[in-house]
Amino acid sequence: MRVPSAPVSSTLSARAYYQRGPSPRASTTTCFGGAGAASGGHHGATERRGARGGPKVMGLAPLGPCRSGFARRGREFRAAALPGGALESEREEAGETKTSYCPGCGIKLQDKSKEAPGFYQKPAGRKSEERDPRIASREGEDATGAVVVEPEPEPLVFCARCFSLRNYGKVKNPEIEDQLPSFDVASKLCTRIANIKGIRQVLLCVVDITDFDGSIPHQTLNRIFSDPQIREKNVSVILALNKLDLLPKIASDQRLRTWAKRQIASLDLPEDVSVKLVSAAAGKGIPDLAATLQRKIGQYGHLWVFGAQNAGKSSLINALRRYSASGGGATEKPASFKKGKRGGGGPVPQLTEASLPGTTIGFVRLENLLSGSRCKAFDTPGILHKYQFTSTFSPLSYEEISMLLPKRKLKPRTFRCQVGYSICIGGLARVDLISAPGNSVYITLWCSDEVTTHFGKSENAEAKQQQAVGKSLVPPLDPELSMPQLVSSDFLVQGNHWKRSSEDIAIAGLGWVSVGVSGQCEIRAWAPKSVLLFQRDALMPDYAKDLERPGYGMMLPNSSKK
Repeated sequence: MRVPSAPVSSTLSARAYYQRGPSPRASTTTCFGGAGAASGGHHGATERRGARGGPKVMGLAPLGPCRSGFARRGREFRAAALPGGALESEREEAGETKTSYCPGCGIKLQDKSKEAPGFYQKPAGRKSEERDPRIASREGEDATGAVVVEPEPEPLVFCARCFSLRNYGKVKNPEIEDQLPSFDVASKLCTRIANIKGIRQVLLCVVDITDFDGSIPHQTLNRIFSDPQIREKNVSVILALNKLDLLPKIASDQRLRTWAKRQIASLDLPEDVSVKLVSAAAGKGIPDLAATLQRKIGQYGHLWVFGAQNAGKSSLINALRRYSASGGGATEKPASFKKGKRGGGGPVPQLTEASLPGTTIGFVRLENLLSGSRCKAFDTPGILHKYQFTSTFSPLSYEEISMLLPKRKLKPRTFRCQVGYSICIGGLARVDLISAPGNSVYITLWCSDEVTTHFGKSENAEAKQQQAVGKSLVPPLDPELSMPQLVSSDFLVQGNHWKRSSEDIAIAGLGWVSVGVSGQCEIRAWAPKSVLLFQRDALMPDYAKDLERPGYGMMLPNSSKK
């Protein structure tokens, strides 16, 4: 741990163990506070001893390089001597509490009520008998009898919600989720950026490439770009398409980049928006993204990271931190990338990652995000898109939402669908073929392998879906769950080839279906009224090697969780 040579203002914890000196006469042991101590600028912590009593605290002050003990020169600690010989922070000695925020989600910490957001338990202090044997062996070596040791880094303190998510993958108290504070990301960003002058501003928008239309924050981007104060500041925008590792290997970077530019052009975004293809899980594209951010931000710029819930924003930030901590080498996967370790061996602060939507709750200051840069970076809460199946607005449980989020590479499920046939996608959506040239088309489903399907005639599709929900068709897992009624939307799909898909119909938060047709066909898609359906160019025009048969189908055995 590097500690500056000048007196520091931050509070660090240190331990010092004192032993009665060999002389029965009163003695004084002083740790000087650097050059300013002699002139009265800083005062040391002074211990006065007598022949009968133990140490008595006479003063509290920041300690500079100690002349006694075996503490290294150039190390400085702000600490207070306590009765019994241990050194703790001045704030802890005075019984004060410093307002702090959870480093995992950004919520304000509190230790008063377990039933309120932000609750945390104070970490237990080290017991007196748990002393390092190396310290005991060196006691008494100094003539003054004092030994001061370099402190270990304080452990990060997370709220109970983040602790449960990080260690058990679920929230500790689901009832508290409704009490979490709301956060208008667009308004907060516009206000903060507008109030900062003379400093480079960069917006990093994280988008889930497997749910592009559902996760791209249209309204937030439009609101930011329509703000006249922000347009005058010439803010740079980078679009990071995350979760690249979930697409098949056949999806080349060139194909994806060309497709993404076409989609961005249709959204009326500025032409100078940079597009980066990344995978936070695999580390792909992280060096290129870090270099681009460094170039645009400079040494003292500001970076604002935002994106929809479950777009992988926190995962991407943690990937950048690990890459920065490893020294920013040229390798795609640094040796310490997955271990979450710094080059020096210390832990890298990590945001909380979970399939639970809305993990981040407030602004979180990001330290050590870019190697060698002194820029200020901030994470923001995930933007709530009510039109996504995977948002907090969804009637699905957290377990069911987790089933919709792919955990392995997407595998296509291709159906040769005739007119009058339907494909049920779990109990959440359905696709009917109304008309087609040649009486059939190829429909390929791309979604999580935990979602089951049914392929059969349209006349029985609705009844079959209602009967099998929570049993053969999942999610949802609960047959009694009251899901919103499915409503239909008709799409005319144009294609020029039978051997590959031409257009997609995306279902926000669930996946998409690709249609392969030579000519024009009519598709009727069913989903809850609140869920976004979007027609676009095919992201993955490829078919599966084998066609699906009529009846129930699943990609994973026993995917229905009882």
